[in-house]
Amino acid sequence: MIDWPAFFVVLVSTLVSACLVVTFYSVGLRLLDTGHGWRRPAGIACFTICALVVLYGVYLVIPYFHQ
Repeated sequence: MIDWPAFFVVLVSTLVSACLVVTFYSVGLRLLDTGHGWRRPAGIACFTICALVVLYGVYLVIPYFHQ
């Protein structure tokens, strides 16, 4: 039997995470494109957030990391 509430939790969290990564990546690209003053460190911070979200997703998927 399918656990529908758990399925919808996974569905919503996946959509939110994907939108978060795409948004921060595109903002990071935009900030690095102009690249003057405070925009370069902010762009690098956006890429760092993207990397952390992806690494957290990998951590959740691989059971070896959280036994």
